Parts: sequence; C-alpha cells; structure tokens
Amino acid sequence: MTEPIMPNIATHSYVSEGVTTRYAQKGVAGEVVLLIHGMGCSSLEWSENIDHLSRDMRVVAVDLIGYGESSKPKRFDYSARGQAARLLKLMDHLGFRRFHVVGNSFGGRVAIDMADAAPDRVLSIALVDSAGGGKEVPLPMRLNTLPIVRRLRRSPTFAEFKQGWQFAFHDPAKLTDARLLRKYEESMSADAIRVETSILRSMINVMGFKDSELRGVKAKLQKVKCPALIVWGRQDRLLPVEHAYVLESLLPNSVLKIFDDCGHAPQIERADLFNALTLKFFKGELAA
Repeated sequence: MTEPIMPNIATHSYVSEGVTTRYAQKGVAGEVVLLIHGMGCSSLEWSENIDHLSRDMRVVAVDLIGYGESSKPKRFDYSARGQAARLLKLMDHLGFRRFHVVGNSFGGRVAIDMADAAPDRVLSIALVDSAGGGKEVPLPMRLNTLPIVRRLRRSPTFAEFKQGWQFAFHDPAKLTDARLLRKYEESMSADAIRVETSILRSMINVMGFKDSELRGVKAKLQKVKCPALIVWGRQDRLLPVEHAYVLESLLPNSVLKIFDDCGHAPQIERADLFNALTLKFFKGELAA
C-alpha cells in the first residue's frame, strides 16, 4: 500500500447490518459538515480541505459504500438514493442532527438526495461540479454501461489510468502520484469494478445521463429550501460548466461561483479559494 495522504486525520469505522462505512473526522467545535466524494474516489479527495475547514467546523469525510476502505457488498443499493440513506444513518450514529453537505461529482448527486430525503436536517448543500445538471458525459463512461464493453474491457496499465484521470484536471500537476497510486489500488479489484458499473448504470446509458434521472433531479432541486452553493471549474471536461447554470436555475436559494483555470475537482486544483469560499458560505456571509 502507498503511504497515507492524510496521516494527521483520524479515521473511524461505522458498522451496520454487516456493512462498514469508513470515514475521517476532525474538528471539535462549530457546525458539522459532511464531505462526499465522487466516483472512483474516496475521502482522500478532501485532503486539501479537511484541516482548513476543521478550524471552524466539525468535519466528516466519508468513503461511500463501494469505495476506499468501506465495504463493497454484492447486495446494496449503490444509487445516489441508497448512498444518501446510508449517510443519514452514519450521521445518526455520530449524533449529528443537523449538518451541511458538500458533494463533488457523484457526491453532489448524493447530496441532492440527502437534502430531498431529510430537508429538516440539511442546513445547506454545496454542489461541486455535480452530476445532475445535464445529459453530457464523456464517451468512455457511456460505453462502460454496455455489457459487451464491460466483458471485453481489460484493466488499464497505471500509465493509461493516469492519463485518464489527468483529463479531469486543468492542471495535471495538481494530481499527485501519491493520489493516483491510491486511486489505482482502490479501483482495480473486481469488487470495485462491479460497484462502478452499478452506479454508472443507475444514472447513465449509452446516450448520456438518463432522461428519467434528469427529471428526478429537477423535481428534487425545485423542492430544496436550504441555501445552496454551486462551485464549478470552468475547464471541466467531464461535466461541462453549462451544467452549473442549469443547477443554478433550479435552486431558488443558490449562489454560483465559477473557478477559472480549473477542471472537475475545484477542491483540489483551487483548494485555497475553495476553502475560503465554502467557509464564508457556511457562515452565511456569501450573498447571492
């Protein structure tokens, strides 16, 4: 295994019905914020943010079921709705009645379902290059929903894996080898591939995000009453910036911030700007 990327942050396990959720936690005072990663990732996606946010808040960064060090059971609802339900149980376990939620990519889609399922508990949501704003998605992801492609596909070499992930970044130098190695280790098992396929097929087909998925997101967003922050990298090549404007139009109480020179992971590529912005938002100091 590679060396820990977050050696100064304590990690814990929550076990329920034989399924383990691994999470990192830091901070002793202030409101609570839950950080949710996207597909092919883990809580390590927030390694540039946890320390900063924990100065003023209590931070929980989770490995979604199927990712990182969490369980990868064969029988589990890996959809955004299923993941949201599991995270609400985790927050119950931790004793956190109300909290903010931040989600990147698929994690944003999970955040939307949390706000929909428990509007009395979610103080605010921050959607970071979130899924749900439009049909467009890269061709490889669409093809991977086809059973024949999955059967014929071989595991990528590390060099090929690195090239694929660099596509998500405007500045590939921000994607360190330590992060890439951990991603590679966590993504190559048969269980990890099975989980990824399940999540893809819950939202996407060969044409892109399913029409039924987009209709469902629209209906849920239009009911959200809590404050919402939308953050997007202008150079995102996975989910184009046009999706951000769609989400803004659907969220009645939202603020949109576009980061220049930034791809799909603003919390990593523009960490200083992201940290300052989100803290300001959580404190209610960010005007629409």
